Amino acid sequence: CMFGEGSATIEKIICAEAQSLCSTMFDAAPDGLSLDLSPELTRAVTNVICSLCFNSTYHRGDPEFEAMLYYSQGIVDTVAKDSLVDIFPWLQFFPNADLRRLKWCVFIRDQLLQKKYNEHKAHYSDHVQRDLLDALLRAKRSAENNNTAKISADSVGLSEDPSVGLREG
Repeated sequence: CMFGEGSATIEKIICAEAQSLCSTMFDAAPDGLSLDLSPELTRAVTNVICSLCFNSTYHRGDPEFEAMLYYSQGIVDTVAKDSLVDIFPWLQFFPNADLRRLKWCVFIRDQLLQKKYNEHKAHYSDHVQRDLLDALLRAKRSAENNNTAKISADSVGLSEDPSVGLREG
């Protein structure tokens, strides 16, 4: 259980990812290979977050990680643009390559997050808390048993827009 143990567990996760990043660089160095550090740094940071949230990590070349890189970059590329759709929302009803790409990337992201959520629900145990998602599932189950606060996929961060979770939570 990593919760309630202070920052020691987080420090171990960060150190393990830093060591993995160093190993990747050292493996490329003797052969004189050039190495794009951007995906490696992204993987290290993603692994820290995924360890805490999903109790999982990615390795180099992992197809799920590659999909995550693709959708993340697609979302950044399309949202960061100054698009006319941002100014004139009614333009979304006309053919728009950027909006189509954004919707596709959000769809891929949502599929991945839904898969993680479903895997956790299938293997959930009241007696074991592996990560943050287990804590959220426990809170959801507790709320359902006590007929209290409503927790949904939207309010645990699986929504298309974080503001949706804040409004409905």
